Amino acid sequence: MPFYDVSYCYPLDDAQRQEIAERITTLHCTMFNAPALFVNIRFSPIKDEEYWYGGKRKTNTNRIFGHVRSGSNRSQGAFAQLAEEIETIWNEVVGRTSSDIGPNNHKLLQAVFIIPGITAREEGLAIPPAGTESSWLRENLASFQERAGRGDEDFQDLINELKDRPELLG
Repeated sequence: MPFYDVSYCYPLDDAQRQEIAERITTLHCTMFNAPALFVNIRFSPIKDEEYWYGGKRKTNTNRIFGHVRSGSNRSQGAFAQLAEEIETIWNEVVGRTSSDIGPNNHKLLQAVFIIPGITAREEGLAIPPAGTESSWLRENLASFQERAGRGDEDFQDLINELKDRPELLG
């Protein structure tokens, strides 16, 4: 469903990437009542990149692009809150404080871009419009259970999450 692309120059270690991924996944699932299996996150270290804003070359940039589905239950305010909370996650994980100022500070998260409106297929399934996830999950539950029964760990996790979070099924 969503795709978060974390481009970074700050040297994130494995534990920091894991924490950012877990916290963004939890945030997205909580805000939009989505199952964790479909939250995609990619980490892309930046090397020798030219990044410009305001007509000037900038170095040491960190950015997160969130490609998410738009829908009637996802307002501009919700997307703004999502971006702000992602920025908070970044700052807490890298230990950035208000004293770490300046556009070339390695810890600075230069931008969080939330880009609504996505059509996708995942795991061989057409992803539903935002706001219709519960009915989509119910319609595909037999397929999810069958995949879990064949030993697909991702779908086993999904089935367990649906048991733990019955609100996902409506």
